[in-house]
Amino acid sequence: MSRFILVATLMAVTVAGCNRFPDNGLQIAANLPPDDACLLSPDQDSRLLRGRYDLSYAGADYLIALLLQSFLISNALEFQGEQGNLQVTNFDITLLLPDGTIPTLPDGLVNPYRVDTSAVLPVSEGGTPSEDVAAAIGIPASYQDALRGLLAGGQSSILLDIRAGGTTAGGFSQRSGPFLWPVDLCEGCLGVVCETIDELDETSCLKGQDIWPYCASVVPPTPTPTP
Repeated sequence: MSRFILVATLMAVTVAGCNRFPDNGLQIAANLPPDDACLLSPDQDSRLLRGRYDLSYAGADYLIALLLQSFLISNALEFQGEQGNLQVTNFDITLLLPDGTIPTLPDGLVNPYRVDTSAVLPVSEGGTPSEDVAAAIGIPASYQDALRGLLAGGQSSILLDIRAGGTTAGGFSQRSGPFLWPVDLCEGCLGVVCETIDELDETSCLKGQDIWPYCASVVPPTPTPTP
């Protein structure tokens, strides 16, 4: 065996043994709001600056739509397909208080927790990262009572520590660094008075969170008197 082949073999064993690309190959860049048609695109210009979760809208999960970036470059060979395409399949999420500490939650509520998602990012080209959007449950509705307890105790906001994870087509794992997302807690702040119960169904994409209202009460319009 020539020296070149031996060195190449040893390098292949080393890389396969760690089964991991270098850190920072995958990053979370932003949390995106749906557009007027309730659609998302990695090319959109709009961004959310911080979140809001109205706990009076009972039974609703807090949803996230994260802009993902892959900085992995192509390592394809003539006899192989592209190995650097990355499928993101999960987010590891930790609920934190604003000072970075982990709150005490009732028994049965895990923290941190993992949620499923799915997005495929091709390899980056020309120094520009590839991008895609991955949607998931950021806070399950089952945590609402615990968050009401925090709000009653004077905690008006929390932080979500979010780390994206996935695997390349070549079998290499990747985990992003933390993306910290602040979420203000409230009760009734997004509730509005509607004339019909379905008034907001086509205009409020994610009722009860961020910038989207919900019908807290329904007051039909007063009929116009007949002259």
